[in-house]
Amino acid sequence: MAILEKIRSNAGLMVGFVGLALAAFVLGDALQSGNSWFSANQRVVLSVDGEEINIEDYERRLQVISEQMQQQSGGQLSDEQRMTANNALAQQITAEHILGKLASEVGISVTADEVYALLTGNGVTPAPQAQQFFAAFGVDIKDSKAVAELIKQLSDESIQAMPAEQQQGMRSIQAQWNSLQESLQTSRLQQKIHTLLARSYKVTKLDQELAQGDGARTVALVRSTPMAGTDKADTPSDEAIKKYYDSHPDFFRSQEPSVDMSYVAVQVTPSAEDYKAAEKTASEAFAELQAATSENVGDVVRNHNGQYREVFFTGSELDQLGLGAGEVEFLKTATPGAAHNSGLVSDKYNLVKLVAKKSATESLGLRMIVLDSVMSAKADSLVTAIKGGANFEELVGKYSQDPTSKANGGRLSQQGQYGIPMDSFSEAQLAGSPFADAYQKAVGEPFVIDNGGIKIIVQSVDAKPAVDKYQFALVNVDASFSEKTYNGKYDALNRILGAGGKFADMMAKAEKEGFTVVKSTTVSTSVPTLGYIPSSRSLVSWALRAEEGDITDKVYRVGNDYLIIASANKHYAAGQMPLSQVREQIVARLSAEKRAENLVSKLSQKPLASLEAYATELNVTVDTLVGVDYMVRGSEAAAFNGKAMTTPLGKLSAPFVAGVEVMVLQPVAKDGAAPAAGLEAQAKQNEQATAYQIASRVFGNAVQRAKIEDNRARFY
Repeated sequence: MAILEKIRSNAGLMVGFVGLALAAFVLGDALQSGNSWFSANQRVVLSVDGEEINIEDYERRLQVISEQMQQQSGGQLSDEQRMTANNALAQQITAEHILGKLASEVGISVTADEVYALLTGNGVTPAPQAQQFFAAFGVDIKDSKAVAELIKQLSDESIQAMPAEQQQGMRSIQAQWNSLQESLQTSRLQQKIHTLLARSYKVTKLDQELAQGDGARTVALVRSTPMAGTDKADTPSDEAIKKYYDSHPDFFRSQEPSVDMSYVAVQVTPSAEDYKAAEKTASEAFAELQAATSENVGDVVRNHNGQYREVFFTGSELDQLGLGAGEVEFLKTATPGAAHNSGLVSDKYNLVKLVAKKSATESLGLRMIVLDSVMSAKADSLVTAIKGGANFEELVGKYSQDPTSKANGGRLSQQGQYGIPMDSFSEAQLAGSPFADAYQKAVGEPFVIDNGGIKIIVQSVDAKPAVDKYQFALVNVDASFSEKTYNGKYDALNRILGAGGKFADMMAKAEKEGFTVVKSTTVSTSVPTLGYIPSSRSLVSWALRAEEGDITDKVYRVGNDYLIIASANKHYAAGQMPLSQVREQIVARLSAEKRAENLVSKLSQKPLASLEAYATELNVTVDTLVGVDYMVRGSEAAAFNGKAMTTPLGKLSAPFVAGVEVMVLQPVAKDGAAPAAGLEAQAKQNEQATAYQIASRVFGNAVQRAKIEDNRARFY
């Protein structure tokens, strides 16, 4: 029953174990979506090659991912985060289908026994996600009996036998368990396919010899990327743009329907009157904060929705609380009882009061013995034994029921900055927790925490030297817009919309009002926001569902402070995107290439006879690369390798274009011949890199060939 108790005590726990990214394949933008506006089945949210996912199943899986993200972020998800989860799920479903299809074609499968082995470590190294899942409930994955008990408690039969009030929490944990199994099955399948694809490519000795050519060289190099300018000579012609578009159809192919739209936006900001009101409120609150005493400061702060806890922070913790530099400096130097007003900074007044200051132990280490309901009766006798000199670590090994801390002699640890484990806790970190009493006890004095049937014996160790600690109160007064200001902006935009007519006329009126006008932008099913405007997915969804030429029938309030009206201009079906939609992208590419060509032409006409002279002309420095051969590597384009290996040693090359860079180089030495072992290692590395590329391309091509119908805009 110990496992069941741990489950019940953690019923709301969400474990982030689902791998949303598929490691063996680079999805990137490979996932696209199709057009099914006229689908007969209005409950289908996504279809891949005819395999339909209805909204109920999709929502169930999305809920699991969203809950995990929410648990990890520690708060409610934003619209953008929810759409990120949505896109991740669509990618995951598509990847699962494509992987399954590829596996079926080549006769690869993943058995239930394989998945179970990855979950439990039965004969293989258990998956890290599985270890994390079990550890969240205090179960050591090496304890096969405890693992089996936990799995049993997550079955439908066991959950149905539980009290009704426990079933909802257990269903949530069960959903995560099922999602973990699906994730591991997909990961295992992709590993098998990747291995098979890797074996399809082999670097032969002849390939390696040709790649090595005349050995490797040390090459001195000057390089520059010409900056964009206004020179008309760099602008490609319409014919060049069309030619590039026609000759690179795969560059501009999409399975995702999109819509070109226009919109008018206004961000509501405080008026001069609003700023005066905020200044008055801040002055009144500051006067109250100055007069407050340690006895009533909590009431004063609460009246102004401020922040105050009777907690002492170290100086280093003050630096990490997100306070302004001025506020931190004040707290570290002020006399207790003093207050500080930051003045208006980023539309906010920060009012801070140093309530108290003391010198005390910076942090403590903690170790514990966790006793379940069966062993808890021994708590008092164990405390007596510890006070009498019994070895704490030996008692941990004999009695503690927590495998994580038990493996470390009972020592508690936490994830510190940059993921580095920390085994010391400050007073502020323990405040509000059952372990806070450690700061009220003498170092080394054991005490007992009663946690609903489970008892924990705690002992502090390794007290760090005393430092200054600060207790403070904080009140923030925002200079926010008033209802009057908001209504004024809303009425102005609503008058433009209410006047009717063409949206082009509305945009012209809006520009005169000083509103933001975007005449053309393209959005698609996976786009989380409209431009830079937060929480604007509702407008994207509206545009995807609207008919061409439709104008919003109301002023949308987006987020807290944006008002928007919009028009849907033109829908684009899946397939090759029209030239008008990708023209700017092509122009940017061709212009960069043209600028590089023009710079090469100009440099070639100048009497520059050394790399240093070219470096001075281009305002760059000379670089030196070692081990250059015919194998393309790093950020250099293939043209660099060819020029580096064909230019005679000691000679200066002419300026040339490599990608969108302009280069001049000089081979300065021939490197010594690599040992045979080195050549073999390089060949193996090349094999692995190429195999990865092949696997990615196979998967990307399979996605491109799939018929994907994405109806998510219908629901989200």
